[in-house]
Amino acid sequence: MSVRVLQMIDACRQVSLSLVVAMAVACTGGGDGETREDDGPGLTGLDSATTDAPATGSTSSATEVADETSADTETDVEIVEVQILPASPFLEVVDGVLPAPIQLQAVGITAAGAQVPVEGTWEVDRLDVASVDTSTGELAASGLAGGIVTVDFTSASGDAQTLATVKLHYHDDGGVDDGTQNLFPGAGPADPSLTLLYPYTDTVFPRDLTGPVVMWNGGTATDTFYLHLESPTFEYEAWMTGVDPGRYAFPTVPTDIWSKLTHSVVADDISVALQRYDGATVYQPVTSSWHIADADLIGIIYYWEVNNGNVVRLKLGDPAPEPFLQKPPGVTCVACHSVSADGTTLVASFHGGYSPWGTFETSDGASLFATDTTSGFQAISPEGDYVVWGQTSGVANLSTFDSLTVLASLPPPAGGGFPAFPAWSPDGTKLAYTVRTDGNWLDFNHSSVWVSDVDLVTPGFANDHLLVAPTASRTAVTFPTWSPDSEWLAYGLATQARTRGALGELGLSNLDGSQQVMLDRGCGVGYLSGDQSSACYEPTFMPESRGGYFWLVFVSERTYGNILTNTDPVTRNKQLWVTAIDDPPQPGTDPSHPAFWLPGQETNNQNMRGAWTLDPGDIAG
Repeated sequence: MSVRVLQMIDACRQVSLSLVVAMAVACTGGGDGETREDDGPGLTGLDSATTDAPATGSTSSATEVADETSADTETDVEIVEVQILPASPFLEVVDGVLPAPIQLQAVGITAAGAQVPVEGTWEVDRLDVASVDTSTGELAASGLAGGIVTVDFTSASGDAQTLATVKLHYHDDGGVDDGTQNLFPGAGPADPSLTLLYPYTDTVFPRDLTGPVVMWNGGTATDTFYLHLESPTFEYEAWMTGVDPGRYAFPTVPTDIWSKLTHSVVADDISVALQRYDGATVYQPVTSSWHIADADLIGIIYYWEVNNGNVVRLKLGDPAPEPFLQKPPGVTCVACHSVSADGTTLVASFHGGYSPWGTFETSDGASLFATDTTSGFQAISPEGDYVVWGQTSGVANLSTFDSLTVLASLPPPAGGGFPAFPAWSPDGTKLAYTVRTDGNWLDFNHSSVWVSDVDLVTPGFANDHLLVAPTASRTAVTFPTWSPDSEWLAYGLATQARTRGALGELGLSNLDGSQQVMLDRGCGVGYLSGDQSSACYEPTFMPESRGGYFWLVFVSERTYGNILTNTDPVTRNKQLWVTAIDDPPQPGTDPSHPAFWLPGQETNNQNMRGAWTLDPGDIAG
């Protein structure tokens, strides 16, 4: 029998069946348009049997929706829900090669559970991760970053939403052959010698800095190492051999791996595993994890290269510091310094010893005002208009940035002592300072931190009061610094004011002193040896809170992986480190996190007193 004849017979059957249905409806009174409880099931069952039923053994998918549904459209039936198929789509970009796009479809679910096609518009919330054709629903990875994106579908019949995951996956074979690569990951015995040194577990990293150097001890140059980093949205695998000492720097070409990582793992953890093969055994990995904050660090850090007698500046993200100060005639050393919150003006001391002060324009390093009047450390107002100076004389004096005319003086407290190490709050209303009770302006062993109001309209100080008292083991409380909101003070607690050879930690207090906590994790307590975790000094806050954190730069004489290994307190290196501090800090909880070494500084210098300010160019922009 021909295909044409079969089609004619099937058509006749359809017509006959339709007549039977029509007669049944008429006989039960359904033809007047009224709905009766005993009408619907029979009619729906006939429609389903003749037009909707899939072939036996078939399965439903987004591409089969049109074949599964009846001729009814979304305007003909009641849609109770709209869904996106496939749900939770996944795209993986391998070594920069984009995968084929995924065709998304929206279907309406009727009250009877049938699927009907729905037309509408599509969008995603992160175009750096993926794009979607607004009319067709074709989802494509960008390759710029991994991430979890929200896909939204909007229509007259209802809206739908799903989460799509885009994962970036990179490899660096390091010249290691495929056979050796395939030995990893293995499940051999625990490694008897491998130890991860840096970065520390639970370190919080921002975006847009040079990637850390992964460092470890153990193994030899003939061993093969496998470094594996993984999160739901980013994965990196690197094999290497001939590594001694154990160090791995993330490649920057042809792809900047650390940049891809920090833009793909947003406000989330990434697991880290390092494994070793000694030619006979693949050992179990040593593991760690890092947290990537949803934050870019901003501004400029001005710091003192002690061995060179220079104040230099490092813009966050730059590969090296910039010498910029134009020293006044006869000045060979510029040292103790602070910078206005807006980053326009720097005040510093000269020579050492009696330490007269002067001010500088940060845009070009030009000297604005130079004195031969003894001072020490100074504080400068947020806009750079006023300076508090003169702590060597027993009082702190207030003057304009370009004058020695004293507008007001902050005397010692009634109980005695001398103001030192002043710091101006970002909102311009308060001054924090140390009150020392022995020694001279730099070399003393006993001090506390005080706070006073500052009035620049009718110049003067008021309401000075003790905030942080010393402890029996840490008798010198020094170097207060204000959080960006002027609500918190970080400070150093040490055995003496001069940092070389001192045992020092960091603390944090709110303005009324009711919340005071040690920043132990930032200093290394619990993961560094005692001599290393008691070598923290001179904190300064970044001028903005970002990613749910305050960011604090401080000086530490700890070792830096296997790059700086000197542990002698007399000669060990001073370097700048950064810790993330939860914003807001919670009562009774250490809000700090393991610190990272500040990229860009030079490891052969003794670097200290990092003053962190905004970049005036960014403000102007």
